Amino acid sequence: MSELDEKTGRASFASHLGFILVAAGCSVGLGNVWRFPYVAGQSGGAIFCLFYFLFLILLGLPLMTIELAIGRASCQSVSTAFRVLTPGTRRWNIISLIAILGKYVLLSFYSVITGWLLFYAGRIFQGDIIGMSETEVSNQFGKLLSNPTDQFFCMLAVLFVSCLICYKGVRSGVEKITKPAMFGMLALMLFLVGYSFTLDGASKGIDFYLMPNLDNIAKVGWWRVINDAMNQVFFSLSIGIGCISIFGSYIGKKHSLLKDASLIAGLDTLVAFFAGLIIFPVCFSFGVQPDQGPTLIFQTLLNLFNRMANGQIFGGLFFVFLTIAALTTLITVIEGIIADNIDLFGMRRSSSAILTFFMLVLAGVPTILGFNVWADFHPLGGSSCILDFLDFILSNNLLPLGALFMVIFCISRKGWNWDGYVAEMMWGKNVDMTSRKIRFLKFYYKYCLTFLISIILIMGYISHF
Repeated sequence: MSELDEKTGRASFASHLGFILVAAGCSVGLGNVWRFPYVAGQSGGAIFCLFYFLFLILLGLPLMTIELAIGRASCQSVSTAFRVLTPGTRRWNIISLIAILGKYVLLSFYSVITGWLLFYAGRIFQGDIIGMSETEVSNQFGKLLSNPTDQFFCMLAVLFVSCLICYKGVRSGVEKITKPAMFGMLALMLFLVGYSFTLDGASKGIDFYLMPNLDNIAKVGWWRVINDAMNQVFFSLSIGIGCISIFGSYIGKKHSLLKDASLIAGLDTLVAFFAGLIIFPVCFSFGVQPDQGPTLIFQTLLNLFNRMANGQIFGGLFFVFLTIAALTTLITVIEGIIADNIDLFGMRRSSSAILTFFMLVLAGVPTILGFNVWADFHPLGGSSCILDFLDFILSNNLLPLGALFMVIFCISRKGWNWDGYVAEMMWGKNVDMTSRKIRFLKFYYKYCLTFLISIILIMGYISHF
């Protein structure tokens, strides 16, 4: 069966469920499973979660519908979508440049971290971690970071598998692999949640996570909690660099973009929420505060798995869960880069996949060397490394800038124009957009949405400098 849609000549999904799961796979990743729990731990637990859900509605859903609408209306990747929607002008090409650069910056460190997860999943299942002292377990992570060869080959492995899947096409590769991977990840996640609930002291972790605690808020401040929640929405959904819009270009007009965006964001949030239900009970069962940043995963939790009954099995499955979550994001973002090359340069999919593989391998090398050969280079001062710098460029610059320009593109008369965006949103079953709703949304997008994104952009610089 051909992968091409008969009307658009564009690659398409075999089923709508496949589209939802693949698009959700783009969002579901380390932002949910790794970053969400430790940011929640640092920012007040339950109250942070409430703000996160609020900004998911105020920020995440509108921006996701914009990306999906741009992709579906243009039937192009973000590299050429703005040319199609605004023929005769090149002023919006800046968004394409931000989006293309953003995907490369994201994967330049994301592929390396995914390689770490693969490394630890293998070591745990082999039993190499079992029996180590806490110092030895902690030193293992330092040894990995100081060894560029191990990091490089782990990164090479995850990039090769991801690019090979994309090489095979949207249906035969991306959808065929991502759908069962997502189902498997969700089943594994539910099993881990159930097991974590059986640990002694798990209720303390659940209370910390789900019960409001004003004392914790007083320590970090309300503004820190609000700012962290807004940033987490951006980081988790990868909004602003066209990761979602490419899948909008692969779907037809009969489905509601708002409902699709809600399902995608809902799945993304569900994984983040359940990740907390896994990590918080484990930490509190062993008297560890879950606010330690990235070391929580690669050092603290490993020590806990080493001490708990059936720790080898639980820890191994947990890292498999993390690796699948990271790989689904890796595959879907790589698909976006491959589509960029196809639309922008007229390349064949096979050639684009091969080129993307080698480009991403080169892009990941600086991140790896930043922990060893270039360890004395501190781009943001202090003890910062190249990964910190790349994360700053992406999270505090490219993501909010790309999102801001996309909103302006939709509401500006010199851009797509508000009517163009509304017309695309009106397609689909059971779409109800009255004139009053349309006027309210235009006001909200023009003033409130742009204001919130600007705050994220400004506060990102204030927090660093």
